[in-house]
Amino acid sequence: MLCANRPEGFGPHSHLYSHILTSCFLDTILVPLCTWLYLAALVVSTVIGTRLFPHKTSDVPRRRRFRDSKTAEGVETNEPAAEDWSAPRTKTYKALAILYYLLLLAQFLMCILEIVRLSLTHLGVGLLPFTFVALITAAAMRFTKGLRGRVYAWRYLNLALWVALAVTNGVKIAQETKEGTGARKGSKYPVADEITDVAVMIGVYAVLALLEITLSVWDVKRMAL
Repeated sequence: MLCANRPEGFGPHSHLYSHILTSCFLDTILVPLCTWLYLAALVVSTVIGTRLFPHKTSDVPRRRRFRDSKTAEGVETNEPAAEDWSAPRTKTYKALAILYYLLLLAQFLMCILEIVRLSLTHLGVGLLPFTFVALITAAAMRFTKGLRGRVYAWRYLNLALWVALAVTNGVKIAQETKEGTGARKGSKYPVADEITDVAVMIGVYAVLALLEITLSVWDVKRMAL
């Protein structure tokens, strides 16, 4: 069952509290909607990217590809390598990228925690597992630079995903707060604990959004070298 044993019902409006949305609606429709829209947008962006940039195979800067090809041919150039003067910046970029993936792993584990605790309380997990698909896909997009440039505007889509997930989970906290932090007290997953878990996830999504912006700006600057 998607939402077993949830007394407020399945529909968007609670049978118990008419002024709030049901947790089932949030876990089955609102939060997973971010993943569905993200995946649909990626498909559309892939089609657009393939048609607009049929010969684009990577985000590697053109000048760097040209320099590498010249080096391979044995032609000496007096142009200083970008890596020489930007080594400290490259280290910072790598550190931020590592932090990005570590946060993705932490978010993955937080989602597992929420789903396991909902299951132990026999409340059903809705469609929350779809969040795993979004996390893995977003990580793949960044690691492959949008499958080496084949996915148009993938950076904007990743950023939109983190913002959307933060907002929808924020709505979830707001509704659970209205329900009362004392709800489900004594169960294996009190509402107060769920609010804490979701608040942590919102914080991680916010940091991921900031890192996405930072890394994306850095990518653009590196491409211009």
